[in-house]
Amino acid sequence: MFLMTKSKLDKILDGQKVEYQKIIKKYEARELKSFQVREAIQVVNANLLLRLQDNSSGDENPYTTHVSQVNEIMSGYRGASGVGSDLIKRIINISAALKVPNGLALDGGEGTAERVYLERFMEANQLNEGLCTELSKEGEKQGQVLTQLIWDESDKIVKLFYMPWLDYQYQVRPIGLNNMTPPFEVTWDAPENSEVKAGSLSNENLAFVAFNMFFALNDKLQLLIEGSPTLGNVLHRIDDVGYDLIDWRQSNKLYAHPTPSIQTKDAEEAQDLNSQIASTGWTTGSMMISSGKLEMIVPENFFQTIKTAIETNMQFVSGATGLSIGWLGFPDLMSNRAVSDSLGEPLEIVAANDITSWKSFYSQMFDNVIQIRNKNLTGRNKLNTGVVKPLLKPMSDRIWQQLIRLYLPAVESNAISKETFWSLIPGFPITKEKERFTKEQEEREAVELKVKTRKSDLDNRADTGQQSVGSRRFNNTPG
Repeated sequence: MFLMTKSKLDKILDGQKVEYQKIIKKYEARELKSFQVREAIQVVNANLLLRLQDNSSGDENPYTTHVSQVNEIMSGYRGASGVGSDLIKRIINISAALKVPNGLALDGGEGTAERVYLERFMEANQLNEGLCTELSKEGEKQGQVLTQLIWDESDKIVKLFYMPWLDYQYQVRPIGLNNMTPPFEVTWDAPENSEVKAGSLSNENLAFVAFNMFFALNDKLQLLIEGSPTLGNVLHRIDDVGYDLIDWRQSNKLYAHPTPSIQTKDAEEAQDLNSQIASTGWTTGSMMISSGKLEMIVPENFFQTIKTAIETNMQFVSGATGLSIGWLGFPDLMSNRAVSDSLGEPLEIVAANDITSWKSFYSQMFDNVIQIRNKNLTGRNKLNTGVVKPLLKPMSDRIWQQLIRLYLPAVESNAISKETFWSLIPGFPITKEKERFTKEQEEREAVELKVKTRKSDLDNRADTGQQSVGSRRFNNTPG
């Protein structure tokens, strides 16, 4: 008979107790880890909810100053910005092209010395070869354009020197009775870490235009004029579109590789099953057999929320710029043709307003160019200002439709003149066409007069006493 002493029994029980305590600690550790995971998930969810109400989270508009707006636009246009670069460049290029579609032309003063000199000025500064479109782009980027007018003694012509606001950060002060129009005085300081030196310009040596104009007072309580880029108020919306597109791509990439989710009885079984799955090298599309409940976790309609966010932000950008959503690169969002056509109306209003500002800019430039020329060419006849005006015309599909549907039938029915119809066509060389049309009309009239004179001579040949040959009218006498 096997007898167990009390000491041996106590030893065995103590050993079992130790093993039991180890099992309890292991179980508690697993439960603690599971609890910590649940707590972490709850904390993340709570932080996400609080972030929606926290203005310091970074969701507010970070571009609240002129400098920050211009820096972001310039960076985006160069493609150096993290998001939104393609949309920024597209908006600027389309806006500039719509407002100066056919370049700069001259109106009036045909055959005058003033027009001849301004044509030479435009050619010397390539204003008739696309420079005016580039200035239009700069106006979109920086909200204003300043050019210095410099006399070139060698060419006897005025040259343009463009002064970017971001580099000079100049101040424009109206010095006339009207504090919103020329004459202007421009001053600028020497920015830190820049080669730009402080300086100033008088009104006779500059041409300036500002868009989305606002006013401020300097330290001397003098009124200053400053422009702001149209994109400045919606840059954060453009950022949101860029980030949403990135999120969309990442979501597609993530949920194109479904993750198995299996419900187990406890953490130990979950850990063992996790190890088994990892050891098999499971990949998307492979068969998986398990005693647990298998699901593929994919958020329901996750893509719809991102798409709605993109559409909403694009509507804000479209409203701010006046450009149709289809023109911004999202034609599928514009399914209604009537709505698309109606969006052309605000675009034409915005374009017409900016074209008026550009006309004022070039009128100021032309007048100052004439004055600078007169000042430096004292031995020649003085030219007059105001004889030649700038000619800028918008161009859009709606304008062409109006020409075809309304004005073309009117000119065909002689309700309006050809000259009026020509003046409505964007980019139409009306002066050259009038000369060509007049010349062709004179040639036609000369030919018609010559034919009429010849016919009259034939009809009057019997009165001259000349014997007619081969005519039954005059050869009716018997031989």
